[in-house]
Amino acid sequence: MKKRRLGNSDLMVSEICMGCMGFGDPTRGQHTWTLDEKSSREIIIQGLEAGINFFDTAIAYQSGTSEKYLGKTIREVSNRDDVIIATKFLPKNDEEIEKGINGIQHVENMLNKSLENLGMDHVDLYIYHMWDHRTPLIEILEGLNKLVKQGKTRYIGISNCFAWQLAQANDLARERNLTPFVSVQNHYNLIFREEEREMKAFCEQENIAMTPYSSLVGGRLSKHLNETSKRLKEDDY
Repeated sequence: MKKRRLGNSDLMVSEICMGCMGFGDPTRGQHTWTLDEKSSREIIIQGLEAGINFFDTAIAYQSGTSEKYLGKTIREVSNRDDVIIATKFLPKNDEEIEKGINGIQHVENMLNKSLENLGMDHVDLYIYHMWDHRTPLIEILEGLNKLVKQGKTRYIGISNCFAWQLAQANDLARERNLTPFVSVQNHYNLIFREEEREMKAFCEQENIAMTPYSSLVGGRLSKHLNETSKRLKEDDY
């Protein structure tokens, strides 16, 4: 398995990253087609044996059970220093807004919960899962910068955004001497190619890594024409 540097970071990641959205308790989230702990563990181990060292999960995946399955398996069968772990955080919810929790507190609270789920003291890449339109960008950036300084994450990434939003965020980070995003994780595959319009050129110019999700379109690009699965039947997205 070949490795390459992740953008402007010093993380050397396998060219194939194992996305962990398919792992987690199928009774505890938006998907019913996710795999239980035993099946998830088998796939993670197979990935490690194939040379994959880059694993991407999120606190949103099946109420944090994806993080729990991944963390437990890595702790039991691998050396933490040999793998690159990425996870993601969600925007503030209504309850947090009512309580007056700001973006800095929110980001820290979410990572602390993810670290608890993973059973780890840090992640290598912490990703802004989707744009929080109710929280000032500067609060998100200051919160993430605080976590980098604390050593709870080595680098930060962003997901599900437009090229202008990524440009705005990194310009603001540089202006305020804060940590910039080193990667972007957007929806990009041979069917959905919007990222080729602006994002790809921008990332090449700035040396920002692209780690696209749904590269096989939930299996549509890897199955025979009449072949199906539980996910293909249920995953409208």
